[in-house]
Amino acid sequence: MTDNPRKIFLDTSFFIRLYKTDDPDHDNAKKYYRKFRDNGDKLYLSTIVAAEFGTGADIKKLPYRSLTVLPFNLSHASRSSLLASLAFEKKKKGVVKLENRVVIPNDTKILAQAEEVEADLFIARDKNCKTVFDLMKENSLVSFDYLDLRTPPSTFFNEFDFPDL
Repeated sequence: MTDNPRKIFLDTSFFIRLYKTDDPDHDNAKKYYRKFRDNGDKLYLSTIVAAEFGTGADIKKLPYRSLTVLPFNLSHASRSSLLASLAFEKKKKGVVKLENRVVIPNDTKILAQAEEVEADLFIARDKNCKTVFDLMKENSLVSFDYLDLRTPPSTFFNEFDFPDL
């Protein structure tokens, strides 16, 4: 365990890869999860993430014992409104390009929750979410870092990753 545990916010895309064994990023998700848990980092699960995950799998599969479940509340809604307004404005002006699906509201809600709990890191593999995050970051609306799940854990943790001998 580390002396200063980090606050890690886990996105829906993280949990999908954690449970989808044939996904190319499954091993990364498993390694990150174990490393964060073993380090004593605080792992957050938004109820929004649980709902999104539940559209494709049973939410009872989620590892609740090692997660801090975070319900969406009024302070999250207030911050999310600011984030979503900016995202909609930039999308309308063509400043940011997002896929044509209704993700901005959920992405901004989850990012708002991460900011409200003063997360250190948000881990996901979602192009739209990353686009919205970058917009928020450049406008100083979020202070945490984004980790793309495709980044090998050995790279993130500055560890050597030797092949099995």
